[in-house]
Amino acid sequence: IMDPATGKAVGVRAGDQAACAKVIIGDSSYFPPQMSTKIGKVVRSVCILRKPLKNTQGESAQVILPAKHLVNKKHDVYISELGPTLHVVPKGLYLAIASTTVESNDPVAELRQAFDLMGDIVERFDSVSDQYGPTDDGTKTGCYVVKSLDATSHFESAAVDIMRIYRAINNKELNLDEKLVEDVE
Repeated sequence: IMDPATGKAVGVRAGDQAACAKVIIGDSSYFPPQMSTKIGKVVRSVCILRKPLKNTQGESAQVILPAKHLVNKKHDVYISELGPTLHVVPKGLYLAIASTTVESNDPVAELRQAFDLMGDIVERFDSVSDQYGPTDDGTKTGCYVVKSLDATSHFESAAVDIMRIYRAINNKELNLDEKLVEDVE
């Protein structure tokens, strides 16, 4: 809900329900199309495996295949492996998620080296997603668009985006050592 006089958001509406808010933070899908722009694509393959990734120890792992060691890739390939002790798969199976930034017309083929590390894949679920980012910093409208998740498996870029939004809203850097709420005795 936009205030026509100020151009700032004053709330959100879902069906016949409305809520007031001075600041609105959300994924690009919650905002009008003009508030975000397409910034790329990510390919992800969720794979069920019979064995852990080759040359890894333990039941869970995170592997980054650097682009400079891959054929025809400018972006790294990420693999997250989750074992049965995390209760995401039945005993005796493993879950691996491979992802990278799309660079070609055959996105799934860009994960070939990840599939090679996985070995015996029982089942694979492939998807290609558009990535979106904000068209501005949100300060004019009070609407802060979060960037779509990228191919990284360690959420560093998501944390950086959260710090970007915090800085835009509060006009200062996020300091995780600072007490935001006083202790109550």
